[in-house]
Amino acid sequence: MTTEAAVTISSADGITLQRVARAGGYDGPNDGVPGTNTWKGLQQAAKGYGYTGSIDGAPGPATFSALQRLAAEGGYTGPVDGVMGAASWKGVQTVLAGFGYAGPVDGAPGTDTNAALQVLGRIGGYFGPYDGVLGPNSWKGVQTVLAGAGYTGPIDGAAGPNTWKALQRIAKRGGYAGPIDGVPGPNTYAGLAKLLVRSEHD
Repeated sequence: MTTEAAVTISSADGITLQRVARAGGYDGPNDGVPGTNTWKGLQQAAKGYGYTGSIDGAPGPATFSALQRLAAEGGYTGPVDGVMGAASWKGVQTVLAGFGYAGPVDGAPGTDTNAALQVLGRIGGYFGPYDGVLGPNSWKGVQTVLAGAGYTGPIDGAAGPNTWKALQRIAKRGGYAGPIDGVPGPNTYAGLAKLLVRSEHD
C-alpha cells in the first residue's frame, strides 16, 4: 500500500499539493483529489530540473539549461544548451500558466512572464513582490526550484516516504520546522500552503 492511500488528505491540503505540483508540470484540475499525475508533478518538482550550480541569484547557462528542462514540461523539444530562445520561453510560459501567467505563449518574456517566474520562485523561498523585475532574490527562488529538494526516487506517481521527505524540505521554505521523517502532518501542509500565499508587497 502506498503512502498516498494510507494518508488521509483533506480537500484543502489536496489543492495545496496540486498547486505545488504545477512546478513539476502538473496541468490537471485543482480539485483537491491528488491522483497519479499530481504525484508525478510533485516528484518532478522535488527532483528538480538538474540545476546543480550555486543558489546565487545570478542566472547563467546552468540556470538556463535547467529552465529549458522545465520548459520541456510545457512542450519544449529543443536542445538543452543554456541558450533561451523563443521555443524555450514558450515552454516556460506554458508551465507558468499554473502560476498566474495569462499572457500569450509567444516566446517573448516580458513583465508578465517574469512576475509568474517570481510566483514559481516562491516555492523556492522567494518572498518578495511579484513586480516582474527579476532580481537576485527572485532568481534564487527560481534556482532553488530548479535544483529540487533532494528527491532521487522514480517519478512514478506513487507517493512514498521519500516523496514526503522531499515535500517536507520544500515546506521548510514556508516555515515548517518539524522533522524530515516522511510522515506528513498539519505543519507540513501549513508550510507548503504558506509558499502559495501571495506576497503582501504585491
